[in-house]
Amino acid sequence: MGDTENMTAPGSGIRYITQPSKSRTFRAGWVIKDPWTVLENAGVVVAGGQIQKIVVPVPKDASVVDLGPGVLMAPLVNAHLHLELSALKNRLPLGKGFAPWVAALIREREAAGILTLKAAAQKAAASLRDMGVGLVGEISTLGITRQMLHTRGQAGVWFKEFLGDEKEYLGDEKKGLNLKKQVPLSFSAAGHGPHTTAPKLLTALKKRTRAAGLVFSLHAAESDVEKDFIAGTRSGWTDFLASRGIDTTAWPVGNKTPVAYLHDLGVLDSTTLAVHLLHVTDRDLDILARTGTKLCLCPRSNLNLHGILPDIASFLSRNLAPALGTDSLASCDSLDVFDEMAFVRHHYPQIPLPDILAMATIYGARALGLGNHWGTLETGRSALFLYLDMAARTPAEVMEKVTAYGI
Repeated sequence: MGDTENMTAPGSGIRYITQPSKSRTFRAGWVIKDPWTVLENAGVVVAGGQIQKIVVPVPKDASVVDLGPGVLMAPLVNAHLHLELSALKNRLPLGKGFAPWVAALIREREAAGILTLKAAAQKAAASLRDMGVGLVGEISTLGITRQMLHTRGQAGVWFKEFLGDEKEYLGDEKKGLNLKKQVPLSFSAAGHGPHTTAPKLLTALKKRTRAAGLVFSLHAAESDVEKDFIAGTRSGWTDFLASRGIDTTAWPVGNKTPVAYLHDLGVLDSTTLAVHLLHVTDRDLDILARTGTKLCLCPRSNLNLHGILPDIASFLSRNLAPALGTDSLASCDSLDVFDEMAFVRHHYPQIPLPDILAMATIYGARALGLGNHWGTLETGRSALFLYLDMAARTPAEVMEKVTAYGI
């Protein structure tokens, strides 16, 4: 790769800057060192693929690359997405309940076939840099996206997702549980959720990812179906799982919330990433804070699929530092994190703009266990960043325009 790449469609105004091969300084009208520190007429000094320092003002030097009057910032983080569902865009019912959506997903995924799923996933993966996404938390049930992300040099974590009973998977590396911690892309495991993945399987997967020093991901407290099932309601969801060959009679559900259930299983800690969290109580928030569990929220998908939104203010008030994800194109219009930030701005006007940007950058990097490499433009971080071609007069205006870039 070269030192800079314009990875977007003409007129989009995003330049993706990769690790340069030699020492140099990238200057811009504005540099967002972190969401709370916006510097005017600053430069990022890089060498050996890492950020060495931020300089203000920028000295006149032959090694300076003047990007222009716009904004230099950390790449965005899409901490939860399902690339392998990209072929299902506009093919599933939204707003009619979670169970009908799941049934349609299974049916349409099988009808699409593996070649169609792969082609759409490949196209979606190729578009990520066009949208300024540098890191991903990709969830894959079929395993088809692992090699394509690795080949592209994509940074982040690829999660092999497991559902159902433990007997089919445990101890069998050939089934896809091939863990590897590395930069830029680690390979880890995910349990689908407390209402779809057997408790013994969840605990076994967590044990193995913990031993490998990897983040473990799972959906949690997302739907009414999940909430009722964990509370002990033996409803149509129990029958649906039985039709898929999943026997839940021995699962320790009843009188619990999904968060409390997962806590009782011992799978919540600082290397677990819980996604969605639409149905949480004050006690759940205490558990999440006490265990240091990482969070990822997907507001656009939540509104489309469930008709409700996560309580972002409550998470932030307890310093839970939620990341942002887009979920899949089967429940969301785009995989663009700029779109997600703009949506949050519109629906949560009380949330400070730096916090919204933090959710899309540093909080996302931390959620994936990569906060020491990405998320800010601090010394020692990876020399990988974005340049947005836009004009601004003040730091406040920079933040206004960056968080509304998806509009």
